[in-house]
Amino acid sequence: MMNKSYLSLLVLSALAVPAIADISIDQMFSQGTLKGELRLFDFTRDFDNSTNTKHDTSFGGLFYYNTAKVNGISFGTSFASANPIWTNDSDDVYGLVTRDAAGNHDSVNRLQEYFVQGEWWNTKLKLGAQELRTPMMNPHDIRAIPRTFRGFSAENKSVDNLTLSALYITDSMGWSDNSFVSVKDAVQSELARAGVIADVADNPVYALGAKYQLPFETIKTEVDLWHYRMEDVFNQTYAKVKLSTQLGATNVYLTPSYLTQEATGDKTGGSLDTYQYGFHLGAKFAGTDITYIYAKTGDDTVLTPWGDEKVVIQQVNQSARADEEVNALKVAYDFEKVGMTGLEAYAFYGQYDVPTGTEKDFNETNFSITYKFSGALSGLGLRARYAMIDVDQGEDYDDLRLYITYKFVLGK
Repeated sequence: MMNKSYLSLLVLSALAVPAIADISIDQMFSQGTLKGELRLFDFTRDFDNSTNTKHDTSFGGLFYYNTAKVNGISFGTSFASANPIWTNDSDDVYGLVTRDAAGNHDSVNRLQEYFVQGEWWNTKLKLGAQELRTPMMNPHDIRAIPRTFRGFSAENKSVDNLTLSALYITDSMGWSDNSFVSVKDAVQSELARAGVIADVADNPVYALGAKYQLPFETIKTEVDLWHYRMEDVFNQTYAKVKLSTQLGATNVYLTPSYLTQEATGDKTGGSLDTYQYGFHLGAKFAGTDITYIYAKTGDDTVLTPWGDEKVVIQQVNQSARADEEVNALKVAYDFEKVGMTGLEAYAFYGQYDVPTGTEKDFNETNFSITYKFSGALSGLGLRARYAMIDVDQGEDYDDLRLYITYKFVLGK
């Protein structure tokens, strides 16, 4: 409450000094920027045996408005919409849209963001509902609407190549929520999906982060370090290093990462102590990008209620289960190298293994093709993704995702 009161006073004080403002308050809104993206998505998951098909077709979009700055102060808001079309209620809801009281497909229409932002002395302060882009709290934009959060964030870039960040987050919205839920409820829902019914402590999430680009020329090096704390529930510490170098016409890269997670109180929802480490090792040459990926997870499942950077993230599955080991290979190609600008494709295979007698091993194979138009149709994009999941002594299934998007910008 003190933070909100202080920032509110700061906002009023800043706006009350028009003599030094770059623009007037009325110009603040008339010189604002509106941008957006229309989205028509169709997701289907078909199972080989008795599990019912999941299918959603949604139409909607994202619309962002930001005012111009007056004395460093600006305001922002965004609206998100996903509405079911061409759906059959005999199919289960996939998750592009939400469920109504009867469990049928229903629309999601919500304020995605609403915030006041201040920028002074190489520091950006933002209070309110906002999309975050951090390793373990991010939009995770894989459905019709990205995740979003409510609270306070700060980012400082006073030192060259160094970004310092801080978060105080009280609420979040997932892909198909119509309203914010507390971080407590988000954790409980994530645990419930794993079959754990718990009443965790009702506390906010605090986080501190630092990203530094080291001043090396031969080997480009970027270090990312974050710590997230939800008091009396759990802590997470995440570290990642991006290394890359040029060997003739080939760019070689290595991205190791390490995550630790630990329970910190009596109301945690059970055992949460675990880790995940792994790396991406790859090479880019002549439009081709080949990556080998390895991940190992510790004794418990990684808890990720808010979007994340697990080592392996495929179309359907991710490296997260207790005692899981994942080996994956991804081959991508940019057809610009052969004169087909805007066309990209990849194939991605992952093998997920756990100890005998715990859960089931499986493998996932992904194919993706994307085309981004240019010229008169600039902003229009098409994408198709297909996944095959083969479960050892279990039910296999396929996953098809089709995307049509159109991005636009109005104003400055």
